[in-house]
Formats: sequence, structure tokens, C-alpha cells
Amino acid sequence: MLEHSCGPSGERRVVDLNALIEEALNLAHHGVRAQDASFNIILEREFDRGLEPTELAPQEMTRVFLNLFGNGFYATAKRQRDGAGPAYIEGGDARSRRQGRSPGARQRQRHRARDPEQIVPAFVTTKPTGEGTGLGLSIAYDIVTQQHGGIIEVDSRVDEVTEFTIRLPRQAAGGAV
Repeated sequence: MLEHSCGPSGERRVVDLNALIEEALNLAHHGVRAQDASFNIILEREFDRGLEPTELAPQEMTRVFLNLFGNGFYATAKRQRDGAGPAYIEGGDARSRRQGRSPGARQRQRHRARDPEQIVPAFVTTKPTGEGTGLGLSIAYDIVTQQHGGIIEVDSRVDEVTEFTIRLPRQAAGGAV
């Protein structure tokens, strides 16, 4: 909540990405628990404590994380309601990791980020009418790729797991951190 009260949404600054992820994870979890006190999930965190501060627009990246965590919590709650019951406890993971610098990998990542098959379509939702607009993942994609020069990938196996990977540069193009 503090990030949302600090300046314009597109303003970039150097932040602790681990703290930003942790805050978004807790906000999303408390938000779903406020709507459904029976909601239960095991949250695992694996943050790289050596991760250097990252230059980004914290409000915008918080929107991305809240959307992804919220979607995951929604799917878990739906599974609990649709037969698995309240005893069903799904796991949710949040991880951060520093990656090395590799010009070759950077080129491959840029190419993949612009691959039309990687683009998340707008107005596609798995939620019932009135519960989702279908814009969340499309907005997240734009924030990560267009505003931050990063990539977002998804690996999804129906009724098993969905994993999003976000890769961000440590600093804005031409910036110094």
C-alpha cells in the first residue's frame, strides 16, 4: 500500500524487488482471506537475498504481482469450492533470482518477448461474468515488456500448475544503478 501512495505510477526508482514481491503477495493473500475466511494456501518464498536493488516503477510492478497472485489465489479458491473442499490446500511459490549477464541470452529473450505466440490476448478470462475483465494479464504483459523492457513467460498445465516467469533488467535502458 505504501508504494501506491508514493508518487506518480510510472515513476521509476531503485527498489528492493524482494520486498515488493513480499508486499504484493501478502496484500493479495489478505485480500482473498477478507472475502473468504475459509481460503487456505501454503505460501512458499524463495528470495535471493543477494539480489541487487532494481530500477523500476514500483506501483506498476506491484499491479503485475497483485494480478498474478490474485489469479492464482482465485483458481485455488475455485478448486476448493468445486469439489476439493476446504481441506484442499494448494501451494503457491514466489521466487526471485539474480541472473548473470549474457548478451546472447538477452538477444534470445528479446526475440521471444516479441514472439506473437507469447503475447497474452486481451479480454480473455476464466472468471464468470462480472468477476473479471480479461485485461489483467494483458496489462501485466505491457507493464513488464513495454514499460520495463523485460519478458514474461507462462508455463501452464491444465489442472496441474501455472507458472509465470518475469525477467527484468536491473536498470532502465541508459540508466545507472
